[in-house]
Amino acid sequence: MQNMTRMIFSDRFRKSSGRCAAVLGIASALCLSSCEEKEAPASPAEQPAPAAAPEPAPAPAPAPEVDKLAEAREALFNYAVYTLGQKVTSPDQFPELNTMVKDMLEMLRNYYAELQKGEPSLERARLALQIAATTRDLGAHSKAQGEYENALKEVEGLPEDVKSTPDVQRLLSSCHNGIGLCLLAQNKAADALPKYEAALAVDEALYQAVAPKDGEELPEGDVEPNLSRAATDLLGSYRCLGDCQRAVDDPEEARTTYMKGQELAQRLKRLSSDMSIAYVKLLTSLGNLDNSMGKTQEAMGAWVMAAKICQSLNASSPKLEVKAETKRCFDALLPAIQSVGQKLQAAQEEAQKKAEEEKAAAEKAAAEAAAAEKAAAERLAAEQKAAEEKAAAEAAAQEEANKRVRNRRRR
Repeated sequence: MQNMTRMIFSDRFRKSSGRCAAVLGIASALCLSSCEEKEAPASPAEQPAPAAAPEPAPAPAPAPEVDKLAEAREALFNYAVYTLGQKVTSPDQFPELNTMVKDMLEMLRNYYAELQKGEPSLERARLALQIAATTRDLGAHSKAQGEYENALKEVEGLPEDVKSTPDVQRLLSSCHNGIGLCLLAQNKAADALPKYEAALAVDEALYQAVAPKDGEELPEGDVEPNLSRAATDLLGSYRCLGDCQRAVDDPEEARTTYMKGQELAQRLKRLSSDMSIAYVKLLTSLGNLDNSMGKTQEAMGAWVMAAKICQSLNASSPKLEVKAETKRCFDALLPAIQSVGQKLQAAQEEAQKKAEEEKAAAEKAAAEAAAAEKAAAERLAAEQKAAEEKAAAEAAAQEEANKRVRNRRRR
């Protein structure tokens, strides 16, 4: 812990991550205060005056002691490993965070080695999974795969009554998903597929255990936590499986999987912030797939819906982590929306231009046809008039000839 404290308050670390330093410092203080509370004797003012001839009384049952050290340790691990571990995307840009997570990983492994001296336990299984997730966050996918497989063995080695609980089933799903993610990162999509399918089967069972009945409206207010968590995990599993199906070149099956997730979200109607973020990520993957298949209008529909959810949730949620995640999702969506939107606009403008050209050509052809028809009609009328005049002249000449014949006969 002393090494941790020195790292926390180094100038370089404080400059790059003041919030982290504060959180870890508080955790360290909690650890120290818990030790002091256990060891420090009561001050004289607090010590009760001795009573004369106290009567013996049965000792009361000891109240359950809050293990502040364990709470602080868990908070420390969770924040440093999960929150900061996910932010380590560029060791060159954030070397302090990268170093800190590596140090934390070493602490986790040392603690895990101690737990291995005892019997299998839920704490040991959780720690094994935490080690795997941290290793994966650091980009060591091949090594993380082995850690996830070890975590899976820990979970499967728990007693059946423990293993069947929802919390442990979620650990089981996380192990399968983690192995799938590591395999996918190593371009082994075919091997990852059954892992994602196994995770989805677990998450579907967990969701069905708490899902509202058909036609049942969710109560007003916040979504029930167990339902929120189960639906969030299930949406995530639909997305992960769909991504893997796309990676094995099965786009139609991937789209079917994504649509199952979309139908789930639409059926629930009201989503918690976690469910909404999971839905945004699924819609993003659905849009990416549609765009790759040339369905740009469908892709834009999915992306725009996801972007609107991000904007709405970012504006309404008071949680900083929700605001940060929705901003990250929105920032990832924006370039695709703009790029494809510009292409669609250009295509629409080109189509409009072509339609206008075709309309002008049609109008010109119609005008030329009308002019030709008019000219033909005029020619026909002139020919008819000339014929009529010729016939009239011939009739007149004939009449004149007949008249001369009649006159000769009279004479």
